[in-house]
Amino acid sequence: MSKVKLWYLYDFANSFASSVVIFYFPLLLLRGGASDTWIGLATAISTVILLIFYPGLGRRADESQKRRMKYMIFSSVSMLLALYAMGIITNVYAEHYTFFLLFLLCLLYIVFQVSFQGSYVFYTAFMQNFRDTGHNKDRVSSLGMGLGQLGNAVSIGIMGAFVVNSSLMLFGVNGNSLALILGATIFIVLAIPFLIQKVGDADVSRVKEAEKRFTFGEFIKKVFKNKKLFFYLLGYMFVADSIATLQIYMTLYLKNVFGFTERMSSLGGVISLSMLFVTCMLVGGWAHKIIGKNRMLTLGGTVYICAFILFGLAPNVPLYGYLSLSFAGIAYGLFFPLARSLYSDIVPKESQAEYFSSFVIFERAATVIGPVVWVTVFELLGAYPVEYRYRANVMALALTAMLGLYFIKKSFTMKNQTEILHILKT
Repeated sequence: MSKVKLWYLYDFANSFASSVVIFYFPLLLLRGGASDTWIGLATAISTVILLIFYPGLGRRADESQKRRMKYMIFSSVSMLLALYAMGIITNVYAEHYTFFLLFLLCLLYIVFQVSFQGSYVFYTAFMQNFRDTGHNKDRVSSLGMGLGQLGNAVSIGIMGAFVVNSSLMLFGVNGNSLALILGATIFIVLAIPFLIQKVGDADVSRVKEAEKRFTFGEFIKKVFKNKKLFFYLLGYMFVADSIATLQIYMTLYLKNVFGFTERMSSLGGVISLSMLFVTCMLVGGWAHKIIGKNRMLTLGGTVYICAFILFGLAPNVPLYGYLSLSFAGIAYGLFFPLARSLYSDIVPKESQAEYFSSFVIFERAATVIGPVVWVTVFELLGAYPVEYRYRANVMALALTAMLGLYFIKKSFTMKNQTEILHILKT
């Protein structure tokens, strides 16, 4: 199997691990008496850890593909062990969590999030290597993200139909706890072919620079001094903020606006992810023909904003809820794969993992900022019916996405460091 196909397989595999954490772990915490604050605090801590450690780890990973793969293996094993531990602990102690157990579960959640986001940094950095071997990077990004979302849809479908809402029990574990363990098992079985492949030796062009001592302060300066990079990251953060916040409150929104039950919400999620998968596959099929990437990303961002507006204004009838989710999946598939691919063109070729750490950090910042804004708007409109308060929040997210698209377009008007050096040489 070719290296790019193995990369696709890993993108598909890690979806089984991430989806079970997103959908089922918060339910397990709530069942044990924990509030939303626990998840919010754990998410914030994981973001701080990424901010402090991963730029340096990314730089070391750029020294050679072998080192990058070692970090991938370590991250994958950490994800596996964290999920197994969360599944076993929540099953054994069920609804009798002590403060210590809640602390331990949140610590495991932090380990999982740091490891998962770290693996994203390292395996996304491989895209430039595929470009060097003749692959179209835009197509690789689209197909990889499409298969990842297919993994999410399959995982939710399997867990919802055969595990969470059934009497299935394996080794004394059932329900949401079993979903965590099965998600981890499917992930590692599918990921092994990618993790055991042979990779190339160190890139000679990178070794000299890698020998320089990494300092976090210098990295921050590089990001802020490169205006093209900074505005792109800032814009991406606001766009990511809109979708990350909506995902957190999606089930509540569907329930209070469209009258969805939990089963209907699961079906809606599968429909949206399926449309996302189809869009990514179609875009990946003609990505080699994309010439004006900036214009294409702007178009995708515009469609993405329209999806929020549609979601916020659609009549409170379940059919319109499903249609809105379908359109949202299409919009996501048009914007985010190309955004990831275009970012790898902006940053230095020899420092992909180092700079993709900042990409992930800005994306993760959205999981801290967005919920705060959502709660603030929700409380300020306390005199209005719940449905209108939710709709107002979604319209606020549309404005956030607009702000993000503005900064991304602003970045297109600036030259990055690589382009400046090229101009000076000529």
